[in-house]
Amino acid sequence: MIEFSGQSGGSKAGKATRPYHVLLNQIFYQKQDSSDYFKTLLFLSIVLRVSGKHRDFGSEGAEFLQKSDSRNVYTIDFAIPEERWQNKTDEQLRTYIAEGVRVYYQLLKEKVMTLDEVIDEDKLDHDFEYGMEQFMTLPLPKLEGR
Repeated sequence: MIEFSGQSGGSKAGKATRPYHVLLNQIFYQKQDSSDYFKTLLFLSIVLRVSGKHRDFGSEGAEFLQKSDSRNVYTIDFAIPEERWQNKTDEQLRTYIAEGVRVYYQLLKEKVMTLDEVIDEDKLDHDFEYGMEQFMTLPLPKLEGR
């Protein structure tokens, strides 16, 4: 349904947010050639762009809602400034990321609804909400070597 990818502006930014990014993919993304949710699209995509020591993306929130040039996917960037992840508890960071994912999912869904791409809106919303419940309760994955 949704693929999450990331770009971090430094190793600390990546280390702080990567477990959330991995957990979101474990919940929402299954590689496939077709979709149970969309007529021709493969999935939606949210890119976490996390500012850090070496690169500040200079913004916060949603950017660049567009169709991918290389895949049949609609994508949106989720820009996260340093002050949103630095010195935050798991609960604070998880809540912030979840709030953003909810907003950006809605923006993506509205876009693909206007394109008549959604097969079953109720199923899409139900499965998204179930995934968000999992995101808020499942433990973060342990990432080796990070």
